Amino acid sequence: MLFSARGYAAVTLKDIAGALGMRQASLYYHVPGGKEALFIEVTERSFARHRAGLTAALTSAGPHPRATLVAAARWILLQHIPDLGRMLNSDMPALPEAEAARLMRLGFEALLVPIAGVFASLPMKPPPKPAAATLYAGAFISTITSLGNLPEVFASQPKAAMAEHLVDVFLSGIAAQHPKRGRKRARTA
Repeated sequence: MLFSARGYAAVTLKDIAGALGMRQASLYYHVPGGKEALFIEVTERSFARHRAGLTAALTSAGPHPRATLVAAARWILLQHIPDLGRMLNSDMPALPEAEAARLMRLGFEALLVPIAGVFASLPMKPPPKPAAATLYAGAFISTITSLGNLPEVFASQPKAAMAEHLVDVFLSGIAAQHPKRGRKRARTA
């Protein structure tokens, strides 16, 4: 939790040892590779856990895209989703390039790919292109994660209801970008 809350560079082995209630020197016995190896292992496990949880939420929701996205939103609200933007900009530059690329690919596959699959399967002609579906997935995750971070005092209704409303906003907006055949999309000035 320390890495995800503060970032790789801001966490020291002393911080980790203190959080675990052990001596710093003892960490090297358990993780000989030090902070870098520990960060990589923790991140890998986090992404694997998130991928399994998100996949289970999507699968249990059934085939309808709206129900699937609502299930994804509710799942995201209950999780501590890694901040992929922060990781990309601050954590990954501190790691060897190959490890950084591998971890970001794992994060992409764990969080973006499953939700992009839902957007790509929307019943539209033509369906959203893969790049657009990935863009929608990233925006969706960011929006729902931000909602999850909203202090309760500012929530006008339960966050699950707000998330459901945001799912409808996403679906309506995407539908407006993919008009049915025979109708031209309105141009904006």
